[in-house]
Amino acid sequence: MNLLKYYEQALTVTPALPAGCSADFITGNFYELLDATADSLPTVLSGGSVEIVSGHSFTFKPMNCCLLLYTTSGAGVLRLRTRTFSLEENMLLYLDCNPSSFTLEPALFPWRYIIFMVRGDLFTQLSALVPFENALLHPLSPYSPVLRGLRQLLEGGTSASLYNKLTDAGLLTDIMTSLWLEYYDLKGNDTKCAPYLLEIKRYLDTSYAEPLRLDDLEKRYHMSKYRICHEFSKTFGVPPLKYLNKKRLKSAVNLLFSSDKRIHEIALEVGYENTNHFINLFKKEYGMTPQAYREARHS
Repeated sequence: MNLLKYYEQALTVTPALPAGCSADFITGNFYELLDATADSLPTVLSGGSVEIVSGHSFTFKPMNCCLLLYTTSGAGVLRLRTRTFSLEENMLLYLDCNPSSFTLEPALFPWRYIIFMVRGDLFTQLSALVPFENALLHPLSPYSPVLRGLRQLLEGGTSASLYNKLTDAGLLTDIMTSLWLEYYDLKGNDTKCAPYLLEIKRYLDTSYAEPLRLDDLEKRYHMSKYRICHEFSKTFGVPPLKYLNKKRLKSAVNLLFSSDKRIHEIALEVGYENTNHFINLFKKEYGMTPQAYREARHS
């Protein structure tokens, strides 16, 4: 399989790249393939760390592979049929490249990301186990095993040695298994839940310190805030903003006992600009003010 030719036949760059530039400008280094493993094991076709500093857009025709792209700084955009996905810092994109064309383009320069184009039966088999719809976006914490696996994959070799191919296959299996467990929250699989609700819950869990409103969720997930409230409440027992407040207050409790920060500093760190509002919510939840709660614990 001639990867350079394969990508060049699938890729359109707008505006055109300067003479001498090839597809590895966006997809990373090409990997040598090993015939004995290429059709049987999870395999890396190309990958590496990439920096985009120009305003090019990259449109790929459908390809028989999948894409893993993790933004380390800056931001990009994925355009997929009628949908647009924001590829923000610390966000992982997993995309099945086979069903339709897609476009990647920078949104905030410089856009730096880790990328791997991969193929193998593993990806098809995992996608068949859950309601996977072509693409998913998942924020990764600094301690995520998915992120650790991506960084280990970066350190591997690109040559066609059996050692490299078996190492890559093991890492890809670990990465995808961890991603599916995190994204689909399979520990709670006894309760059926729409994937977008799990995505909202994860977003609230990881972005609770940001100023979030229902209008923000409506815009981010392209659906009515009333539907979001109804279905989130039905699934998780509380409306999204109440869930958000509980998450913030739990984080505040951890800070009360693990730091010497003042109450107004803690309020700001967990997402409350108004300290009095934070104190009132805390008292309603725990029956006393944050300061009294801290003192009671240390007494």
